[in-house]
Amino acid sequence: MCTITYLPTPNGYITTQNRDESPLRERAVFPVRQSTSNSEIVFPKDPEGQGSWFVANKNGETLCIMNSVFHFDKTSADFKHSRGLVPFHYLQFNSVDQFKNNYEFDGIQGFTLVICAQTVIHEIEWDEKKVVHNKFEPKPLIFQSNPLYNPNQKKKRAQWFEYWLRDNPTDEIFNFHTLQFEENKAESILMDREVVKTVSVVSREFSSKSDDLLYVETENLKNIQHFSIH
Repeated sequence: MCTITYLPTPNGYITTQNRDESPLRERAVFPVRQSTSNSEIVFPKDPEGQGSWFVANKNGETLCIMNSVFHFDKTSADFKHSRGLVPFHYLQFNSVDQFKNNYEFDGIQGFTLVICAQTVIHEIEWDEKKVVHNKFEPKPLIFQSNPLYNPNQKKKRAQWFEYWLRDNPTDEIFNFHTLQFEENKAESILMDREVVKTVSVVSREFSSKSDDLLYVETENLKNIQHFSIH
């Protein structure tokens, strides 16, 4: 759940997320399509936590969640539910402010929820003590997991993102998320630290004319799945 990019396009946006997890965790199910009270969502489902780290809402929003706090002395059983359920809970609220002000954050392990849309991007961070809300206008953005990447590593990876954007077209951002440097796999965008690694990449390209998802398990990067939400 650990590296997210957002790129505006002339008629929409692209958001892409790498899932950094234990390679022993059960493989996700993709695509899962589900109706909500007022829309329809598509997502990769985590069979263990029964949630997801990336939820594409047919209304144009994409919800991405990643870890912001890690406890070496606690397990998921010490918290009231998986962070992967938070995007689904968000859908029960009518606005970001309503969610921020009324959601029951206590008892949930720290997380960062990034809410992507064509006109605005919201970042809601829960550090287990307080909620911080940041709001961004559409522009190239990168979000990175606090537990996995220290400030220096985040800075280095953000520079890679900037360099990549200078030399590559926006619609090839999926390729950026599969970059791995043999001499530095631990910090690569396609990260590998053996006990935790990038296990999958998912991307949504949303516009007024089309709405498409790409999904790949990193054990076979050639086997990219395509799914149209429309």
